[in-house]
Amino acid sequence: MVELPYFYFPSLATAYESATLDEITRHHVVTVLRMQPSQKIMLMDGVGNVAEGIIQEGSKKTLSVLLGEKIAYPNSIPKITLAISVLKNANRFEWMLEKVTEIGVSEIIPLISDRTERTHFREDRLRQIIVSASLQSKQSWMPILHLPQKVHDVIQEAKSVNKFIAHCIDTQKDMLKKQAQDAIILIGPEGDFTIPEIDFALAQGFTPVSLGESRLRTETAGVAAAVLMKL
Repeated sequence: MVELPYFYFPSLATAYESATLDEITRHHVVTVLRMQPSQKIMLMDGVGNVAEGIIQEGSKKTLSVLLGEKIAYPNSIPKITLAISVLKNANRFEWMLEKVTEIGVSEIIPLISDRTERTHFREDRLRQIIVSASLQSKQSWMPILHLPQKVHDVIQEAKSVNKFIAHCIDTQKDMLKKQAQDAIILIGPEGDFTIPEIDFALAQGFTPVSLGESRLRTETAGVAAAVLMKL
């Protein structure tokens, strides 16, 4: 049986008998996939709601879909939060964002630390990457993408049951493991966290952890941490 293609429709929760898809989605359904009226697609809103839809007639800019039964999926437990330094190379940060979305992290907090070389990004582009990765991996819940935050603020405000920091200093560390409770992990920039940043995290109850024997790039460390904590 052929799997139905998934499309993002953020207003699904308040839609009833039908949904009107925008021009971009219509183009993908009609022009790219060459789907016809009466064929079925799946719609999701990124906050747990999924519904089957039957394509109806549309205009050049919109497409009407007859909605079937909606299914509300609960958010995944535990909640995994990845707090990771913004990277100077935007492509590498985008690659990481795509992969951790597919893995199923709950929140992504871009960090600004003393050694972070870039403090901003194109939020609209990153959110579109999250949408695409969620559709590809059929994640009914999309991760929350926060605006960049200073590492000290994230450390102070962390509410997760388990709090971890991955740094490169050669000290005693346990291997990061799959989590049974809500957890947050801090991943630093290419030059690592500074000693004061590490000391502050430890003083606030963060536990140092290892991601393996190899020294990883920041974006690779983010993906490795997501895999170890989630899968």
